[in-house]
Amino acid sequence: MTMPGAAAVTRRAARRGWIALAMALAIALAGCGRSGGSGDADEDDAAAPAPATVVMAVTGARVTVAPIRRQIRMLGVTAALRQVSLRAPTSGRIYSFDLRVGDTVRRGAVVAHILSREVEAAQNGLAVAQRIDPANAAALAASVRRHSGGPGVAVIAAADGIVADRLVSDGQLVNAMDPLANLIDPRDIRVTAAAPANELASIRPGMAARVTTPIAPGVTYDARVSALAPSLAATGATEPVWLEFVGARRVVQANAPVEVTVTIAAAANATVMPRAALFADAATGAHYVFVAGTDGRAHRTPVAIGLGTEELVQALAGVKPGDTVITSGGYALSDGLRVTIAQEPQ
Repeated sequence: MTMPGAAAVTRRAARRGWIALAMALAIALAGCGRSGGSGDADEDDAAAPAPATVVMAVTGARVTVAPIRRQIRMLGVTAALRQVSLRAPTSGRIYSFDLRVGDTVRRGAVVAHILSREVEAAQNGLAVAQRIDPANAAALAASVRRHSGGPGVAVIAAADGIVADRLVSDGQLVNAMDPLANLIDPRDIRVTAAAPANELASIRPGMAARVTTPIAPGVTYDARVSALAPSLAATGATEPVWLEFVGARRVVQANAPVEVTVTIAAAANATVMPRAALFADAATGAHYVFVAGTDGRAHRTPVAIGLGTEELVQALAGVKPGDTVITSGGYALSDGLRVTIAQEPQ
């Protein structure tokens, strides 16, 4: 067996050395690559911006001091409390009856005459006699005048009033006590309004009210509650309320449509805010608002409320005049949320 020479041994040793060196370099380079990658990630993380702070643009309004009223609106009609019927005092033919609907009649005024049927028959006979026997017609005419009682039986108004209905025409035959016209006294015009049954407990006789009617646009009539229904309907959604006019101005037509506003309660110097700012806790029913603080954040604030209208609500506690309450954003608002007031109505 031939043994390798010294030169061959030397070459194999050198080859193993180069292989070891190459492996060491590869390991070193791999380590450097991992180290470099980690450094780049750290630099990227350091350069990334912090998350932006959420700021909600909202509208707000100042809490102020102003008068406020709680009111109930009702629809109704006017009605004549008392009507007077103008009747015929006797049978016969009515003449000189010139009343029209809307005319004013004074008590004691003569509004027409009624010619009795007997007198009318005598006058017709006189006309025939004048054609047949003119010589004796004058004496007959004098006799008719003596017994006819002048122009006829007077129809006299028994009370002051305004003509609401004219029931007969001039020249018409009527019987004794037939109605000739209906009169109403404008001083006895009342209002019958329909009050919601769930609000009836809030209404009391003597409460102030305002009345408007489309037959007089722009005019407001002062009134007050005079009476409530003495008995209630078992299934009625509304109940009648009667009102009377106070002061000189009043509606003088019966059956006129009206709108009634009754003031239930009032406060002259109330702390008020928009109703749009008010929230109610679904679990407890308690009320709260969000106050825009000087720190730029919304602060949930419990409030006690009093009188209210469709637009405003009275704050009894929780906020004070000058505070800004948030009126938009709804249930997206939360306590501590950063806000900016985009609009602040005055």
